[in-house]
Amino acid sequence: MTHFVPPYPKRHKQDISPLKSLLLARRDLLSIWTEDSFELELMSQKILKQHVFIANSPDLVKEIFVTRHQNYERKSPQMRRALEPLLGDGLFISDGETWARRRKMQTHLFNVAHIKRYSTTMIDTTAEMVESWAKTTSGESLLVLPEMAKLTAEIISRALFGEKMGAEYASEVVDAFSDYQASVSQMAIPNFLGLPDWFPMIGSKRGRINSSAKRIHDIVDSIIEKAAHDPKQDTIATELLAANKAGENINKEQIRNEMIVLFMAGHETTANTLAWFWYLVSQSPEVEKKLHEELDNVLNGALPTYEDVPKLVYTRAILEETMRLYPPVPLLSRQAKNEDILRNKTIPAGSIMIVSPWLIQRHKRYWDKPDHFIPERFMPGAKKPIKFTYLPFSLGPRVCIGKSFGLTESILCTAILAQKYRLTLPQGEKVTHECRLTLRPKGKLPMTLIHR
Repeated sequence: MTHFVPPYPKRHKQDISPLKSLLLARRDLLSIWTEDSFELELMSQKILKQHVFIANSPDLVKEIFVTRHQNYERKSPQMRRALEPLLGDGLFISDGETWARRRKMQTHLFNVAHIKRYSTTMIDTTAEMVESWAKTTSGESLLVLPEMAKLTAEIISRALFGEKMGAEYASEVVDAFSDYQASVSQMAIPNFLGLPDWFPMIGSKRGRINSSAKRIHDIVDSIIEKAAHDPKQDTIATELLAANKAGENINKEQIRNEMIVLFMAGHETTANTLAWFWYLVSQSPEVEKKLHEELDNVLNGALPTYEDVPKLVYTRAILEETMRLYPPVPLLSRQAKNEDILRNKTIPAGSIMIVSPWLIQRHKRYWDKPDHFIPERFMPGAKKPIKFTYLPFSLGPRVCIGKSFGLTESILCTAILAQKYRLTLPQGEKVTHECRLTLRPKGKLPMTLIHR
C-alpha cells in the first residue's frame, strides 16, 4: 500500500537565530523548526528577555502536564494576551481557583449521558447538510472549510444553548472567528520584553481584534438571552445561568466567556479537523475505499446512531491520524510558576515551557514514517502509540473538556456525509496550511463534490 505524504513546511537545515525564530513565528508557528527539532527531546532559547523551553519527549510531557502540572498550569503571557480580548477569564486561559471552580461546574455536562443526547443534535444537523448538498449537481465546486465551520457552529450552538443558530448567525460567527485569528498575534515582540501582564498591548490591529471579539460577544449574548427564557432545557447555558441565580460567583459576562471557550473549541478545531480529513482522504484512494466499505457494511445506507460510533473503527482511525498530522492546536504553551529543574537544566521562574503536538506527533524516535498518512496505526491490534506522544486534546488535569464530544461529533459527521458524497481535489489545486491560534487549511479549501 502506498501511503500519502502531505506537504509540510520547509525544515531548516541549521539552527536559526532567536530573533529570526520570533519573526517567522509571527507569520506561521510551523515555520521555525529545523530537521533536528523532530529528533531532539529538550530545546531552549532566550528570545530577547524571555527564556523559552521546548519539551519534546514523553517523559518530559508527563512531567509538564501531569507530575508537575501545578507549576505549569498557567498559560503563557503570549497565549493569554492573544485570547483575553475574546475569552476574558474563560476556562481555556484561566488558572488557579477560577479554573478549578469553572471546570467543576461544567465537567458533568460532558459525561456519557450528555454526549449520547448531544449525538442526536449532531446527527440531525449533519443530515440537514446532506439535504443541502443534495441540491447541488455532482461535479460542482464546494468550499469545504466554510462548510465544515458552519456545520460545527450549528451543532455546538444547538448543543450548548438549545437554540438553532441559523445560517446567518453561523456565517457571521465563523467569519468573526477567522477575522480574529487573522488579526491576533501570539508572537508579538512586546511579549518578549519582560513587561508585566497589566502593560497594555498597542498595535495596528488592536481595533480589528476588539471589533471581531465584539461581533462574537454580541451573537453569544443574544443566544444566551434566548436560552434564559427557556430554563427547562438541559444545556450548559441554562446550567450556568442557574449557577448565577444561585449566587455561585459567576456573572453573565463570565457565563459568556465560558460559552465562547466551548464554542471556539467545539466549532473551530473540529471544523479544521473535518476539513483536513476530506483533503487527506481525497489523496488516498485505498483509504477512501476502506472507509466506504466500513460505512456500507456497518450502516447499510442508514443514518448512524450513537451506538454505531464504536463500530466505525476505521472512520475513527482516519480522524485520529488526521489529528496526528494536523493537531488542532499545534503548540501548547505554559509559564513556569516557580524555578524548576528538568534534565539537569534550570528552568527559571517565568520561563515559557512549550509542548508542541506538531513536533512530538511527528517525532522520528517515536513514530514509524512520521510524515506519512497511515490510519492503520490507530486500528485495533496495531502497536499503540507511546504514551504522552499523542496529545491532540492536550492531557492531564487540563485535558480538553470536550474531547469525547469532539470525537463523537467528528465520527458521526464524516460517516453521514461520506455515505452519500465524495470530495475530490481539483487538478492543480495545492493545499497548504495556516497556523496561528489553530491549524487550518489556508484559504477555503475548494473541492469537487461527487454524489456516490
